[in-house]
Amino acid sequence: MRFIFALRIAFIGLGFLTALNCAFAASYPSRPVRILVVSLPGSPNDVTSRLVGNHLTELWDQQFIVDNRSGAGGQIAMELAAKASPDGYTIVNSGDGPMAISPAIKRHLPYAPLKDFEPVAFTAYTDYILVVIPTLPVHSVSDLVALAKSKPGTLRYGSAGVGFTNHLGMELFKVKAGIDLVHVPYKGGPAAIADLLAGQIELAMVGPPSIPHIKAGKLRAIAVPGAKRTELMPDLPTIAETIPGVNVRTWGAFFAPAGTPKAILDKLHQEITRQLNAPETKKLLAAQGLSVEAMTRGELRDLVKADIKKYADLVNTLKMPLLE
Repeated sequence: MRFIFALRIAFIGLGFLTALNCAFAASYPSRPVRILVVSLPGSPNDVTSRLVGNHLTELWDQQFIVDNRSGAGGQIAMELAAKASPDGYTIVNSGDGPMAISPAIKRHLPYAPLKDFEPVAFTAYTDYILVVIPTLPVHSVSDLVALAKSKPGTLRYGSAGVGFTNHLGMELFKVKAGIDLVHVPYKGGPAAIADLLAGQIELAMVGPPSIPHIKAGKLRAIAVPGAKRTELMPDLPTIAETIPGVNVRTWGAFFAPAGTPKAILDKLHQEITRQLNAPETKKLLAAQGLSVEAMTRGELRDLVKADIKKYADLVNTLKMPLLE
């Protein structure tokens, strides 16, 4: 009898919490929501954050404020998000760099991707393009490898920062090609592009926003590091066509602090996913090189788990020393 009584109390309590959770979600949001972004304005994460933020602001009549906190491989924004109240009023737009690569290359992180965060909604995949400055006598992957081997340790490549995909991707390329390049990390992709255009560095893996610079002749595209050619530049070969084993692309997604009510997570997921997968939105983002894909919250968590393992295995294979 005591067991049955306790069971009834448990069911009543569960029903009460479920009703409270749903009621809380129904009134959400009742004040401004902060969207932390791990990268600088103009980056893919920033673009999707502002698009989603504007839509949700109009839909729910509450401000969704984009707060760019770049630097330290996304660690600054991730730490702020991990320590925020789990009430739905702070979310973060991150990606494979902070969520999967940083755990593989850094000895200490102020957050644990799977423990401290709940998946909210996937945004898009982004292909990189390997570019060099026009004054470099390089027009193909073979040319680049030959030049790098003739001048080991002199060519400099930029990245969005230590722990971002275009950093680890270039390190993978270096190992597979057997060349020595110098890494110059920046606080975000736009800063790296600025120095690339100024000739302060010689090459980088850049995102689709740099295509206008390529078309204007300010940068020279030589290959894409993904498994297949990109629709944006279909005549551009993949690195793997010359150097097998190089397959690099990045993704973005929204996450919330662990403990955020499920009803709020589901509400955000439904509306963000609906907006991003609307035909006009997908077309708009595709023009910027962003491939939107619908994904459940569970599938997003599985993606994070798989990438954490993938990059941990890769770092182990590359024998990269861990960073503090």
